[in-house]
Amino acid sequence: MMEHAGNSIDAGPAAPSGPPPLPPSGPIAQSVAIGFRAVYVAMLLIALVWLTTNIREIAPDSQAVVLRFGRIVRSQQAGLLIAWPRPIEEVRLLPGPDRQLSQEVGVLPAESDKARAIIAASDAQALPPNVAAYLTGDGNVVLLNATLIYRIDDPQAYALAETHVAAALDRVFRAATVRVTAGQNLNDFLVVQSGAAQSSTAQGSDSDAKALAITALRSEVRNSLLQSSNARLQQLAAAGASLGIEIQRIDMTAWLPPDAKTAFDAVLTATQAADRGVAVARTDAERRRQESERERGRLLSAAEATAKELVAAANVDTANIVAIEHEATPQTRSSLLLRVYRADIADIMNRVGSVTLIDPQSGVRFVLPGKQK
Repeated sequence: MMEHAGNSIDAGPAAPSGPPPLPPSGPIAQSVAIGFRAVYVAMLLIALVWLTTNIREIAPDSQAVVLRFGRIVRSQQAGLLIAWPRPIEEVRLLPGPDRQLSQEVGVLPAESDKARAIIAASDAQALPPNVAAYLTGDGNVVLLNATLIYRIDDPQAYALAETHVAAALDRVFRAATVRVTAGQNLNDFLVVQSGAAQSSTAQGSDSDAKALAITALRSEVRNSLLQSSNARLQQLAAAGASLGIEIQRIDMTAWLPPDAKTAFDAVLTATQAADRGVAVARTDAERRRQESERERGRLLSAAEATAKELVAAANVDTANIVAIEHEATPQTRSSLLLRVYRADIADIMNRVGSVTLIDPQSGVRFVLPGKQK
């Protein structure tokens, strides 16, 4: 029985040696697995794109400032920029140092009715809306309209003060202009006075020289404004409030107040009329002088010719007498004179029709008619 039992035990199925195998996956499980793989790949792609969002190329006319959690850490000029993605680092693009920016200077509201009346334009002259009045050193008022051309030379400082740059530029220019105009005359901004020295010459070379002098004077005023404005910007930088910019050029236009322009135009018109009158008088005087010179030359020539004729005629008339004078001696003087008398009296007698002889010793006197010379 024991053997039979053993045989029966050996003949039964063997016990499992490990975990049971997984059941074959169905279509739903395969779809879920594929979906998870796609999500993983998409997340990897999104992470890769996110990591490269701040890897960019800076254009030649631009520059960049890198902020890390809102703090500026560095700046970079044109080229390839590599930075951490947002929100770790943020890249702010700014115009390059060689790129020029422009800003029209704003104007403060007039503080009084008189100031508004000075700036108010008449019907004949329309002034720009941003024109401002400034007092010159000779007590006049000039209206100025300016455009500032500047560049960014410190991108980090500019990025910090970008929202205040426009207002700061207005204040810097106005402060510099008040100082510069106080040291200049109105004629340094506008040609409103001709002056005796300017109206005394009318030649082309003098006009060109005056035009060059006026151009040089305008350039000097603009250079003074430019230097004064940049000096104030440097003072701000030294005080730790740099704007990161440098003004390169100031385009400025000057006007007269409408009322003053009318008065100056009237004075200028009167001065020009006087200059024209002086020029006409000088032309007439020169013409008269030239005519007098010609008449003087003619009279001198005629007088010299007449004198030469008279001298020649006198020489001819006195030739015989001179010859006799050279021939005469104390012994022959009487005979020579008598000979000449007889020759001349014979010629005279041949010309007259009748002769009346009067004894010179008698008391008879005659009045003979003659021609008045």
